[in-house]
Amino acid sequence: MTVALTERNDGGRIRVRVGDTIEIFLPENASTGYRWSVDDLDSSLFDVAGASAEYPGQTIGAGGQACVRITVRGKGIGTVRLSYRRPWEGADATLKQFTVEVEVVPG
Repeated sequence: MTVALTERNDGGRIRVRVGDTIEIFLPENASTGYRWSVDDLDSSLFDVAGASAEYPGQTIGAGGQACVRITVRGKGIGTVRLSYRRPWEGADATLKQFTVEVEVVPG
């Protein structure tokens, strides 16, 4: 099963099963240099399966939507945290964060 999350899920808690996929959709404007990246992830529970972005507008500088895909691989409780920043500026320059607590139950 795939569980889709958006900004509305920030700070919340979800329940998933081993083998599920979590897709996190967040607004992004890469033309400013800001991108979403995984900041904190328990590797015994989760794997990053990939990331992509869609920019449907044809206007230069238009924003779009990032998608981070995470595969659930182990049971337990963990946190997934993404940061919105310019990679070259480091963690101190984080503009926003997305955090969700995840309870993983056996598949």
